[in-house]
Amino acid sequence: MPQLDRIIVFSQIFWLVLIFSIFYAILTHYFLPKFFKFLKIRKQVIDLNTKEILKETENTLNKQDLLIKILVKNLEVTSNLLASYFGQLIKNKKGVDTLMIDQKIGLVILNTVKFCDFKLLNSIFIYPKSLKVKD
Repeated sequence: MPQLDRIIVFSQIFWLVLIFSIFYAILTHYFLPKFFKFLKIRKQVIDLNTKEILKETENTLNKQDLLIKILVKNLEVTSNLLASYFGQLIKNKKGVDTLMIDQKIGLVILNTVKFCDFKLLNSIFIYPKSLKVKD
C-alpha cells in the first residue's frame, strides 16, 4: 500500500512540521504582539470609561443631595410660614375661608408637580440615541 510506505510518510511528516513551525513563528512574532496590544488598549479604554462613569455618577449624586437639602430647607420654611399664618388666623378668630386656601395650596402643588423647576430639570441628563449611552 503506497500510503504506508516509509519514504512517503517521512517526507510528509517533515513538511508538516516545517510548515507548522514556520506558521507558528510568524504568528508569535508578528500577529500575537499586535493582538495583545489591541487587548491592552481595549482594557485601558474600558478602565477610562469606567472611571468617567463613576465620576459622573458621583457628580449626579452630589447634585441630588444638594437638591434634596434645598427642597427640605424650603419645605421647612414653608411649613413654618403656614403654621404661623394659620396660628395667627386661629388666634384672631376672623372669618377664615380655609377651603379657598386649600384650593390655592392644591393648585400650587399641582403646578409644581406638573412643571417641576429648573434645578430638577437640569439634574436630568438627556443623551442622543447615536451615543448609545446606558444609564
